[in-house]
Amino acid sequence: MVNTNNDNDEMATMADLSEQDLAPRRYQRGEIVEGEVVRVDDDGIVVSIGLKTEGIVPPQEMRSLDQDEREQIKVGNRVMVTVKGGRGPGDMALLSFDQAKEEQGWLELLQHSRDGSVVTARMVDQNRGGVVVNFQGIRGFVPFSQLAPVPSDSREQVIAERMGQEYPFHILEIDQARERLVLSERAIWQKKQEEERDLFIAELEEGTRVTGRVTSVRGFGAFVSLGKAEGLVHISELSWTRIKGPEEVVSVGQELDVQILKVDQETKRISLSHKRTLPEPWESVPERYNVGDIVDGTVTRLADFGAFVRLEDWVEGLVHISELSPRQVKNPSECVYVNQQVRVMILDIDPAKRRISLSYKKAFGM
Repeated sequence: MVNTNNDNDEMATMADLSEQDLAPRRYQRGEIVEGEVVRVDDDGIVVSIGLKTEGIVPPQEMRSLDQDEREQIKVGNRVMVTVKGGRGPGDMALLSFDQAKEEQGWLELLQHSRDGSVVTARMVDQNRGGVVVNFQGIRGFVPFSQLAPVPSDSREQVIAERMGQEYPFHILEIDQARERLVLSERAIWQKKQEEERDLFIAELEEGTRVTGRVTSVRGFGAFVSLGKAEGLVHISELSWTRIKGPEEVVSVGQELDVQILKVDQETKRISLSHKRTLPEPWESVPERYNVGDIVDGTVTRLADFGAFVRLEDWVEGLVHISELSPRQVKNPSECVYVNQQVRVMILDIDPAKRRISLSYKKAFGM
């Protein structure tokens, strides 16, 4: 059944239109309009862009479309075109997909620039200063300094491998009148690195042993890369032996076993230790020393009750004041002084309490 009411409504609506409304609309050169595809043939794509107005998009005005995009254009599709001005085949108005796509691209870029959002563009070429990208037919430029960092000796290879692929970028500068578009991916890369670092740090457990690589050596210690984050091995945590500088133990590029001492989630600082991955001197003291051994040492400090003697780094023993001399002394300074090289006898070893009892007088048979 035919709906006569709808037909009558449509006729009434058409009757209400003025002669000016029914006349072909005049379009300005460069204007973007939406139309309906009415024919596709070898001459191009014919598009209806208004009452009694048809135009044609010749092949040379659809170069921005790839083969798949062209094949997807069918009669009845709604498309955006730019009025070129002049006449095309069949004396129809000359239209362009390319210009419409480019103009829409610039409008989209301006919006991304205003709100600070990222755009996705394809790397297509390289020149002396950077990389050329394509965004919807618009060529943009990414200076080398604004690319994600890579080692300088492998930059050419990395860029070559990235050609033809799409990546996100921030807009640094946009000027449609000069057709100038400058992009950056460095900030995006930095944000991603920070997110990955924070997640990595959040999963670190204190006491865990890991392997890293020394990235720099300073007077106070060495920085070690653990992969996604970097930690510091203070000079006091590099070796069980006393050292004058970190370079005595490590060098840049060296792989290093470390133990995670502390993770500060607020400051993102990681404290590491290398020496705690090595045998602690006290653990093997019973293997190196025996009761009755006479050994050499250095007086490190004096106390009312005796003198402390360092046998080796991190291993000290006590010479009680009664073991300094066969005669009675009131102060250890009567027999020894700090930094003095002395010979002592081992009287007792207690690894659990990390104590060694020594005798100065018995080392000399007194």
